[in-house]
Amino acid sequence: MFVRNLMTKVLAVTTLAWTGMYLVPEASAEEQGSGLIADGAGKALRLWYDEPAPDSDAGWVNRSIPMGNGYMGVNVFGGTTSERIQITENSLYDWAAKNSGFKRRGVNNFAEVYIDFGHNNTSNYERELNLNEGGSYVKYKEKDVEYSREYFTSYPDKVMAIRLKASKAGALSFTLRPTIPFLGDSKSGSVAADSDTVTLSGVMSYFNIKFEGQFKVIPTGGRMNALSSEGTIAVSDADSAVILIAVGTNYQFDPKVFLTTKAADKLADFPDPHAKVTGYLADAAAKSYEALRANHQADYTELYDRVSMDLGATAPAIPTDELVDTYPDGESSRYLEELAFQFGRYMLICSSRAGTLPPHLQGIWNVYARPPWSSQYLHDTNVQMAYAPAFSANLPEMFESYAGFFKVFVHRQRLHATEYIRKYNPSQLDTSGDNGWSGPFWANPYDVPGKTPIAGFGTGGWISQMFWDYYDYTRDETLLAETVYPVMYEQANFVSRFVQEIDGALLAKPSSSPEQYLEGKKKRETIGTTFDQQMFYENHHNTLTAAKILGRNDDRLELYEKQLPFLDPIHVGKSGQIKEFRQEQFYGDAGSTIDPHHRHTSMLLGSYPGQLINDSTPAWLDAVKKTLTLRTRSSNIGWARAERIAFWARVHDGDEAYLFYRDLLEGNYLHNLFNDHRGGPLFQADANYGATAGVVELLLQSQDYVVSPLPALPAVWSDGSYRGLLTRGNFEVSAQWSSGQATRLEVLSKVGGMLELRYPNIAKAVIKTADGNTVDFSAKGTDQISVETTKGQAYVVSDIPAYTPVAAPLNLKIDKDGKSQVELSWTGSADAASYNLYRAVGNAPDYEMIASDIAGTHFVYKAADLKKIGQMTLKVIAVRADGRESDEGATVIRLLP
Repeated sequence: MFVRNLMTKVLAVTTLAWTGMYLVPEASAEEQGSGLIADGAGKALRLWYDEPAPDSDAGWVNRSIPMGNGYMGVNVFGGTTSERIQITENSLYDWAAKNSGFKRRGVNNFAEVYIDFGHNNTSNYERELNLNEGGSYVKYKEKDVEYSREYFTSYPDKVMAIRLKASKAGALSFTLRPTIPFLGDSKSGSVAADSDTVTLSGVMSYFNIKFEGQFKVIPTGGRMNALSSEGTIAVSDADSAVILIAVGTNYQFDPKVFLTTKAADKLADFPDPHAKVTGYLADAAAKSYEALRANHQADYTELYDRVSMDLGATAPAIPTDELVDTYPDGESSRYLEELAFQFGRYMLICSSRAGTLPPHLQGIWNVYARPPWSSQYLHDTNVQMAYAPAFSANLPEMFESYAGFFKVFVHRQRLHATEYIRKYNPSQLDTSGDNGWSGPFWANPYDVPGKTPIAGFGTGGWISQMFWDYYDYTRDETLLAETVYPVMYEQANFVSRFVQEIDGALLAKPSSSPEQYLEGKKKRETIGTTFDQQMFYENHHNTLTAAKILGRNDDRLELYEKQLPFLDPIHVGKSGQIKEFRQEQFYGDAGSTIDPHHRHTSMLLGSYPGQLINDSTPAWLDAVKKTLTLRTRSSNIGWARAERIAFWARVHDGDEAYLFYRDLLEGNYLHNLFNDHRGGPLFQADANYGATAGVVELLLQSQDYVVSPLPALPAVWSDGSYRGLLTRGNFEVSAQWSSGQATRLEVLSKVGGMLELRYPNIAKAVIKTADGNTVDFSAKGTDQISVETTKGQAYVVSDIPAYTPVAAPLNLKIDKDGKSQVELSWTGSADAASYNLYRAVGNAPDYEMIASDIAGTHFVYKAADLKKIGQMTLKVIAVRADGRESDEGATVIRLLP
């Protein structure tokens, strides 16, 4: 078993000037003169359209503009005759005794809000979502008047704000008309208007959820009239107006919600939302519109502006729907790639804020009464993918939403854990109930049901991995002690009791690989799937590491340490693949119905998002690459394509990873950049988040605690820059490159500590602090350096000598195999002065050199132990005259004849 080594900017605030409908980044004189990538302004990015979204469900999913602040998700249509604003609130949840099938009851459409203008003869129409501001805009002309609207959803003030303006005094007239969709059956409610406020309220009966929305109109000039019975407010002849919207339910983050069995009693005794919503609206209304906007901007831009990426694209003249339609053949393909990257960060900021429910399958947006998969939380990739960019894309605070949710539902999972230990391994049961918590498959805001064979218990370790990342990217030891370590320790407690000794290993029984059948249409469960074993291993390892950092000596730590080597997380199959099932031999032969091209690739989680497989385990990395190749590009599932961007990046194949990014943008992204899950269109948010995380992996990695800029740069991204990406150890990295070569690297050490930095020829570069002082470092060869950093100091690497990779040999094959010798041949490399030959025996993570300075492309390998080795991977590497090896090599599996 390999053991990982543990390593124990001031943010540039972008000034944005609003000019017409475009944001123009302006840098201060100091910023302009700093020369630091990290101090540069982010590129202006926007989605824009020359017509409103159609007023239909298809228009919602494909053309509406999504917004949100955690408290609500909003979709804006931009209509002129009538504006439609659809609102989602994630705790407004429906259910039924028989809740089955693809579209089941779940998150319900909270409100449909209309603003009637009656503008039927418009011109010069334009609407946009400005990612730099987190604001949406509409403008058009009706006759000789220009009308404009601005929308934002404020997290600090918990409201949506809309400003309506007309270019002529007294020219603004409209009627505000909020409605409750899907009344009847399990939903009741009413809408009433009084003075300047419309109140929408009702009950969702299954969980007895009381909901309320309030809509306050603040006109400048003109007249206002409330029609109570109709629930509308009409404004006429005004100069401008502001509309404020606040929503809420009686849902609370309380373990009682998950521990109460009867659905209708889960929210009993929680206060009616009226006072809460009234307070939100009153507090917001006490501030000027400019103050609300400033609050929103300060909050949003502090998060969004941390990261930028520039691939050299210029803003296209065509609207975003045409941009999407012409990708990848259009002139602005790079712009869409930049836009989609930042759009995932935007969606996370909108949908995952502390004190609010985390993003579900559709994030925070749903228009339906019966949403796909009930808008649940699925823990066999979807939730984890939502948070994949939180850490590497420099938004760790966004994880607080899920951490708060976990804190209340874990009480139910502790009861489940005791139930499972009693059922599956009763000899390890703690009768007092100290059995840790078990990993769920799915959850919703009201329930976390029991075990399902669809996914194994490794979901718990995968959840714990998110918590570990939360610490590892921030290095906040208070956070580690109070939040992260207890989660991991309790998960390890459950695993330590659940695993059983089988064939010399500690294995999960029962065990499943997510959503994959083993054999036969009804068989999913087996023993010791790679998914479960890898996740168990990762969590045991991280728990022990955390305990050492904190100086803990808790009772079961010694047991975890003894168990770790027996959790048996990796098996290499006879096709050179990472096995998904222990009984698998050649790839895909574990059963008659196993899908070799399945959307899930759960046996590779040790490579991503885990840390088990990394550059210190090159034999396992090669097995990951073989597995990915055999899995093919045939799946059209959005999140699967997003996940494989990251998988391929982790094996340093940026060109193959880029193909999946291209497939995703071309085949799954709708006109508003929502991910079309698999056709329909069928919106699912996880690929939006996952694509952002995957792109980060192309640009920066640190899974082995070595900061590695540009580890998998696609050839098509030959020139570019990024700033502000985050690594383990809380290093903030910026980079600039040209012709595929880094020209400048910057690392801000946010907490201090040892920086291990890897890039070709970096030891020959110039390394200084941001203020020009020379930096002392130690070198490990020419491609890696170590720097003892100071908290708050930035380190700049420049004048990096150009790197010419060594072409790899190809087509290694066994010409003749005997029990004591193997005759090999391969296709030579034009760069090779000689070749080195390596082997990895069985499931070994690393290669051992078995021959060097091989002159030709044929070699006879003789070894006394060949007749004893059932399986080995042989690998040939090219060596250039300067001694540098090729990054890649050719491999072949040798099985005992």
